[in-house]
This record gives sequence, structure tokens and C-alpha cells, in this order.
Amino acid sequence: MAFASLRPLKDSTAVLALLAAGLCAAHAQDRYPSKPIRVIVPFPAGTAPDVMARYWGDRVSKQLQQPVVVENKAGASTIVGTQAAVAAPADGYTLLYTASGTVTINPFVYKKMPYQAHDLVPVTRMLSIPLVVSVSSQSPYRTAADLIKDAKARPGSVSYASYGVGTVPHMSMAYFANSAGLKLNHVPYRDGGVTDLIGGRVDTAFSPIADVLQHIKSGRIRPLAVSSPGRLESLPQVPTVAEAFPGFEGDSWHGVFALKGTPQAVVDVIAGVSRQIAESAEYRRYLAELGLVPVGGSSADFVQVIEAESKRWAKVVKDNDITLE
Repeated sequence: MAFASLRPLKDSTAVLALLAAGLCAAHAQDRYPSKPIRVIVPFPAGTAPDVMARYWGDRVSKQLQQPVVVENKAGASTIVGTQAAVAAPADGYTLLYTASGTVTINPFVYKKMPYQAHDLVPVTRMLSIPLVVSVSSQSPYRTAADLIKDAKARPGSVSYASYGVGTVPHMSMAYFANSAGLKLNHVPYRDGGVTDLIGGRVDTAFSPIADVLQHIKSGRIRPLAVSSPGRLESLPQVPTVAEAFPGFEGDSWHGVFALKGTPQAVVDVIAGVSRQIAESAEYRRYLAELGLVPVGGSSADFVQVIEAESKRWAKVVKDNDITLE
């Protein structure tokens, strides 16, 4: 027999060494991560999600001792990049860093989608992006009540800027208009329209705080209200929309996602490191300069946020007949 030529190992030390080597090899194969991690960002280079994803990736790389490679795949309101992510193996080596609209707005605005929200596993919500109802410093509107009063007196005449149909600024202003019983004139801009807002060529906008905070500080833009459930540390004197319309909330956010089928142990590793970043003093200082709010929290917390926001935006889409091909 073939096995007869094999001589038994007489040295028990040699046997133990072989067993230990086998266990180490198996452990090395199971350890995550054991190779570079790719993070797809479905936005152009230099945009806020790209900048924040690179910040996150740099810290994750240092913590996990593996390169984190950020890959920008912009197009079709984040659909192009998200589709590329969900097509990858669910092994934790392809992740998605994106903004809220990818999973809480797109599924309701687009008639056909190459992905569904359940194709992604929420890992960690890294930050919240408050929006600000803003006007030019030369505007006659001193308060949100002034804006509402004029818009009711002139239905369809008061204009507002946004990044386009189905974006969070558009949806938040539509939600605000529904809450106040207004009919506003939507003017989409590729760049959000801040320049025309400052110049008074558009009446108002519900802008991400990072777009307008510097202009608020310089006196070129006047803030009327914020989308967050509570007042902001960066704009403590500015009331929330919820103070006039209880329950209103229209913030955006950035978050990290894995793919459906990713092992839970791998998700836990990514979530743990992401929470450490979100809770760090360095991260909080960095976000404070931009008016952004660190979040962190558990994957379960993130799931609850997505479910609540999906219900909210689905209603806004239906109430305003918002659709995209």
C-alpha cells in the first residue's frame, strides 16, 4: 500500500510543530483584513463624500494595517458606483462609502434601479449633515416666518435652489413646503446654486451646512432655520424647522456599507474601527470646522435611521410626484 512507505514521526515535538503550523496557516487565512480594502465612493473626487471617505480610509488603514484604496465611481445620483459595489464579492474587501440619498431616496425616486437597499449592509453612520434654510444677506426675509408669509401670498413665485431633482436639498425643501402649505418654484443647479443665492438671483435654498457656513460667518448669507431635530453648536441662535413644525427632520448623512452576505465577523471589525474614528476627538474637531456632526453608533442604530428616513422620503416623493428615469 502507498501508505506503508510513510514512516511514523517518533518525535512528539515535531508532531506538535506541524499542528501549530497548520493552525497558524488557517488563522492567517481567516484573519481580516489580510489584503487591501477597496472603498467605492459614488461621487466625484474632491466632493465632500470623497474627502470624508479618504479621511476615514486613512484611519482605517492605520488601525487594520492594510491599505485602503478609495475608488471614485460617480454618475446617475450615486447609482453607477453603488451598482459596481453590489456586483463585487461579499467578503469585506469591497465597501461603499456614500450619502443618505443612495438608500433612502433613490429607491423611491427612480422607476428602475439596478440595486436595492437590502443589497447593502449598514455598518456605521459616520456623520450627519445639517441643512440650512438660507437667503442672501440682502433678502427681505429675516425669519422663516417671513419666507412662509411671502410664499403663501405669492404661490409659485418664491424660488429655491438645489443640486437637482431627488437630492436631499430638493427633498428637504419639498418637505418644508409641504409642512408649511407652500407652493415654491424649484430651480436645480449642478453646483447647488450658492453663488446665485448670495447674489439674490434665487430667493432661498435648503443647503448643506458645509456649503454655506463660511458665507454665513462672512455675512453674505443669512440662515433662517436648520433641518436638525435640535439646534446646532455651530449656529446656536438659528431655530430648527421643527420648532415651527414638530417632527420635522431633514439632515443628510455619510455612512459605510458592506455587501449583503458579508460575514458578520468582518462587519463587526469594520464597525468597531469606524466607531473609534467617529468617537475620536480629532474627528470631532475636524467636523466642527465644517459644521458637521459626528455620529458613530451601532449597525442596528444605523438600520433604524435608514428605515425611518425611507418612510419619510417615500411620502415626500409620493406627495410631490417626484420621479426620475
